[in-house]
Amino acid sequence: MPVTPDAPPAPEAPGARIGPLEFAPGISRLNGWTYLYQSFVTVALFSFLSFAQPYVLSEVLQLPPDQAGRLTGALVTMQEIVGLLLVGYAGALSDRVGRRPLFAAGFVFMAIGYALFPQAETTVELFLYRFVYALGVAISGVLFAVIAADYPAETSRGKLAGASGVLNGLGVAIAAVAFSQLPALSTAAGYSSAEAARLLLLGVAALSLLTAVILHFGLKGGTPGRRRGKVNLLTTLRVGIREGLANRRLMLCYAGGFISRADLTLVATFISLWLQQAGRNDGLSAEEAIAKAGMIFGIIQGTSLLWAPVAGFLLDRVHRLACLVVALLLAGIGYTFLGLQEHPFGPAGLAGAMMVGVGQMSVILASTALMGQETPVDSRGAVIGLAGFCGAIGILTTSVAGGFLYDHWRISGPVLFVGFANLVVFAYGVVLWFADGRPVRYDAREATRHGSSSLEMAH
Repeated sequence: MPVTPDAPPAPEAPGARIGPLEFAPGISRLNGWTYLYQSFVTVALFSFLSFAQPYVLSEVLQLPPDQAGRLTGALVTMQEIVGLLLVGYAGALSDRVGRRPLFAAGFVFMAIGYALFPQAETTVELFLYRFVYALGVAISGVLFAVIAADYPAETSRGKLAGASGVLNGLGVAIAAVAFSQLPALSTAAGYSSAEAARLLLLGVAALSLLTAVILHFGLKGGTPGRRRGKVNLLTTLRVGIREGLANRRLMLCYAGGFISRADLTLVATFISLWLQQAGRNDGLSAEEAIAKAGMIFGIIQGTSLLWAPVAGFLLDRVHRLACLVVALLLAGIGYTFLGLQEHPFGPAGLAGAMMVGVGQMSVILASTALMGQETPVDSRGAVIGLAGFCGAIGILTTSVAGGFLYDHWRISGPVLFVGFANLVVFAYGVVLWFADGRPVRYDAREATRHGSSSLEMAH
């Protein structure tokens, strides 16, 4: 009997629309709303343990202040090492087993880590529980980026990235305000400070677990692309490097991932440290210096939040390679200008903070949009896993180099270092942009050459 070839798969239904946001073919409104929900909560859940950790160290473990800094640094370093070891594997695994189960599993690990962390009675337990949490962050961090590449229709990739950026910022701000009130409410109700810390993180653990359930039922199931057979994980891990060598735009995205994660670390760690020291050098009290540093930090984050929808709009109208090149230039100028200020709380310092906010958000969104556009759907998890690996390297590099420059050169040295790094990657981007014919206008035909406007799933 002659063998009848398999019929080609039927085309998927057009993607859902939610307001101006258009999703890839095969993505339903439920999938789309789930994507927006996770954009709101994911970054907040990634960052809240770092926000709450000082309270746990002081109130649960009763750790002396002069030991908290070293322990905090060691915990962060351990978490980044876990990320380095796991992100490439998680990305490759998502191409094999699908996005939904892996993303949900990441939040389950985070929920366990949040629940156990305030129960620690020794530093060994603290590291063990932070390790469980780090597993969840590493897995979910990769999947967060992967579905950000999977879900948009190509013509709406910029708008969806901008909307996600706004939701990320709102989620972090609302979580910080809402959950930071719980310890005071708990102690007012008669609980001790240690019990308040445990209740606080148990509440966050419950939110993480709820998010895992929502993702399990709300995201699209199956595995991506047309690859139906079993995939060797080690082979898949090599795909990220192979795709980058074959497509120089992806190499620029990898460099952008290195820089953007370094930017986030710098803002969260070294800019606050520099500003507080600068305030004390200007004669401010510790409390006044913290308030001034908080003002600058708020300007950076607020500007990023306001700029996100503008950047998303531009990414759907201007060539995305050109957008990333300009974003790197803006970030480089912003960090360098801010770092050169001897008195950062003056008008020039405020202008520099606004430039940093615009540049930081622009690099994050432009590199995300360009990478989603340029990556074949079959190997998207591996490519984004490698980008996450580059980001973890960026964090470790910034932490080590920034600390050395702060101690041995000038207290704004870490800021200038990241500004210089952005300008170096900008120079590579300019070379690439000229080699590609200096494209300026967005071209939908070019954007869909890898089939990235369609997300097929095998069930």
